[in-house]
Amino acid sequence: MPLRDLIGNARVAKALTRANARDRLPHALLFAGPDGVGKRTFAMELAKAVTCHSPVDGDACGTCDSCVRATSGEHPDIRVFVPEGTLHKIAQMRELAREAQYRPFDDHRRVMIVDDAHKMRDEAANAILKTLEEPPPTTLIVLVTDKPYSLLGTIRSRCQTLRFAPVDAESIEGFLGERFKRPADETKVLSRVAAGRIGRALSTDLSVYRDRRKEMLGLIELLASRGDRLRLMKAAQFLADVGRKDRSELDARLDLFVDLCRDVYGVALGEPSDGVANADVTLRLEALAASTPPERIATWIDAVERLRERLRQNANRQVALEAMLLGLGGE
Repeated sequence: MPLRDLIGNARVAKALTRANARDRLPHALLFAGPDGVGKRTFAMELAKAVTCHSPVDGDACGTCDSCVRATSGEHPDIRVFVPEGTLHKIAQMRELAREAQYRPFDDHRRVMIVDDAHKMRDEAANAILKTLEEPPPTTLIVLVTDKPYSLLGTIRSRCQTLRFAPVDAESIEGFLGERFKRPADETKVLSRVAAGRIGRALSTDLSVYRDRRKEMLGLIELLASRGDRLRLMKAAQFLADVGRKDRSELDARLDLFVDLCRDVYGVALGEPSDGVANADVTLRLEALAASTPPERIATWIDAVERLRERLRQNANRQVALEAMLLGLGGE
């Protein structure tokens, strides 16, 4: 899919195609923005446009031999570096620096894409610093990150930063509706709970999402009713067990807890229904909003952020969850 047809961030797509058409692309780009808004897809489509044999107004034609190889992931002049485990290794970045000096196989440009660039430690980042400072004219380097300020300042200063914004729900809904056969109400739910992230919309299993939402909405209702300590402790035990088996599952539930709190907060302040992500459970959200002061809901959101910080510092998961839920339930 060429840059011109990607969902959202049309301003970025236009800037990239215009610069490519004029041969004015910088030697290094930093794609920064929330996770899941399409930054990596933009990077891949830019690489296709840069290596295309018959570009159309700076965009990929999509049909030439170069575009076909790029689409299949077999283009020799396009390299994508992803973290090995949790981090980019020094050896990976040294390999990038070495390959950046090679002449393109196809007589156009080589494109090096570093996904999750914030996962470079200082030593790995320093391994490409000189390459970013004095790159060969035939190489384009694209760093992709949702945490740009986790990168060394010396890295950021050597790249031109393009900022990506969340995609509006209507665009996501239209995209999903065109490409997937599912009931319209399900498409609408997915487009809203994606929170502007096309990647989240594509990866979300709606049945799993609804199961998690049922759990978290029940927990919020328990807190709102100042539920008994035993039930809150059982909820903490359940979440701790989930996190023990799979940290990402706990993170998903905490994210959902916060999203639901924001929905309740919005309803309480009279936000229009199209601004509520979980609009298909509006009646329960309205009941919560009617019985819970907005200020109290805000403290629940803050409490989750404090919990995350404690967990990052290796606090005991169950103890931290119990302390949070019992504290919120007793307010």
